[in-house]
Amino acid sequence: MQKLLLLVGLVLTACAPRVLSAAGWEFTALRTKAQVRLVNAADFGYCSAKLVGCTVPLGQGCVIMLDQTYFLKGTPRQKTLLLAHEFGHCLDGSKLIYTHNRFGHAGEVYGPYYAHAAEGFAEAYARAYIAQCGYNLAPLGWGQGPECVLPDPKAVKPENLVK
Repeated sequence: MQKLLLLVGLVLTACAPRVLSAAGWEFTALRTKAQVRLVNAADFGYCSAKLVGCTVPLGQGCVIMLDQTYFLKGTPRQKTLLLAHEFGHCLDGSKLIYTHNRFGHAGEVYGPYYAHAAEGFAEAYARAYIAQCGYNLAPLGWGQGPECVLPDPKAVKPENLVK
């Protein structure tokens, strides 16, 4: 566990200070703390700059990096899928201990990128979030909106996929 925390520290150091000092917000949902930072994808460091989101685990929480242009100019659906997907990765670590709810290749129903269990679970979580909360991102710390009970990550399983 100490090696993992050291690795995470090194990863965050590699992308700091641009990421850690970037505009963003913090929220706690399902007893999981997330720090969201809006940055240029080129500053992700840990993840490919070709992505529009990246999540770095941090104990029982995470740092979520979102490409600021994509997020700020995105449609409500794009914003919600992106932020809820990245929070899904965070929950996969904090609540499921990276079992991905035994997703296997089930996520490929969303496209080839989601065939990997981690990506499939995160996308399925994002779709379950939209089914439950709509495009309301207030529960994830962005904007104003009504309260919403977030989907339980343990209930997001291959047999319960929401398209």
